[in-house]
Amino acid sequence: MGEYCYNTLSQISLNVKGINNVIKRQKILTFLKKENTKIALLSETHLTDNEHLKLRRNWVGQVHYSSHNSKSRGVAILIHRSLPFTLEKTMSDNDGRYVLISGFLYGEHILIGCIYGPNIYEATFFPKLLSDIASVHTPYIVVGGDFNCIHDPNVDQAPPRSTSTSRKSLRLREFCQDLELYDTWRVTNPRERDYTFFSQPHQTFSRIDFFLSSRMILDRVRNCSISTCTISDHSPVILCISPPYADPASRHWRMNPSLLSYPSFTNYITDQWNFFMDTNKTPDVNPSLLWETAKAFIRGCVISYTTAQKKAAIKDQLHLERIVQETELQFKNTPSRALSKKLEAARSALNQLLTKQAEATIFFAKHRLYQSGNKPGRLLARLTKGRMEANTISSLQDNNRDRHYKTTDINRVKKLHDTIKERNLDFTLKVIVFFLISLLIASR
Repeated sequence: MGEYCYNTLSQISLNVKGINNVIKRQKILTFLKKENTKIALLSETHLTDNEHLKLRRNWVGQVHYSSHNSKSRGVAILIHRSLPFTLEKTMSDNDGRYVLISGFLYGEHILIGCIYGPNIYEATFFPKLLSDIASVHTPYIVVGGDFNCIHDPNVDQAPPRSTSTSRKSLRLREFCQDLELYDTWRVTNPRERDYTFFSQPHQTFSRIDFFLSSRMILDRVRNCSISTCTISDHSPVILCISPPYADPASRHWRMNPSLLSYPSFTNYITDQWNFFMDTNKTPDVNPSLLWETAKAFIRGCVISYTTAQKKAAIKDQLHLERIVQETELQFKNTPSRALSKKLEAARSALNQLLTKQAEATIFFAKHRLYQSGNKPGRLLARLTKGRMEANTISSLQDNNRDRHYKTTDINRVKKLHDTIKERNLDFTLKVIVFFLISLLIASR
């Protein structure tokens, strides 16, 4: 799989080929969480507006999208809830082809975009996209997605084309030149050949998924890689840049009650309990102290058991991913029917494992919601916090019609507005008092 970016800001671009199915949606979110993703660019989501909003769960704090219908197109940008991104504005088309967001991240004005290019040549696509991106004046630009075209047919397609460059590729080059954007993967891997999509009808590999970054972003790139194709028919592209991120908040331990349904676990805990009691239950030991110590001991046993199970599951998953990666590499170099069947079988086994994990995650989420019910607790507090964040003032306009986004500037403008409002109120009260006094004098 892709290289982990624990000390960097990790972004992933992936064509998901439709996530209407709740199991596949959970598999995608689990995969992104496993890769420590902070910003995810998902193309070809096949979701409506309401369905896109359902992506805001687990680690996802913000969802920005452009919908077409439930059968085709659709793009979405998912932002981790720990990422301090303040939204300025959103731009999108009505065809579900792209969504652009601009805002402030770590005090810097940045533009992020997710693109799903048309399959056939459309003369208006790149000019419209160029106009929207150029309207945001910032040196920090990063856009990614499935562009459905390649930069260079000689190196980005196998077998390479012998014909001239297509019109889509020419427009893409002009688009990058006008905005001074660079193909990040090609810049960081100038001599390598790798691909993100395999066309079964044409039996060709192509690199049509990539990131385009401005010079200021490119200078901070730590790594850009093409990962293994597992969940979708496209390979994810992983971009890691240097800005740090806050560590996730620590969580309190809680036992997974579903473990009690496994005979191996109950036998293991029974043996550990008997061992502890045989060793420590003596007449000189206080029963209260024995009970508290036993709870700590059993907790350690449960953690040890679950950790071993998790490591075994991860080992199986990494083994299958490694088989998929090696077989896919062999298939790219020497395509054959036998390798195709082997690759399909490995992907099927990995898909079954991921499906099982996704089903378990959904089950535990339903269990948590059922258990919480309408009780006040952490879940309700998190939902309330999300609603409060939705009502937070993200920007404020001063008397000169300049819009401010920083918290300190918003507070300053608000205080100025309050002062002006108080002065206007005082003036209005004085006028009313003067008017009443005038009427009183006139009546005498």
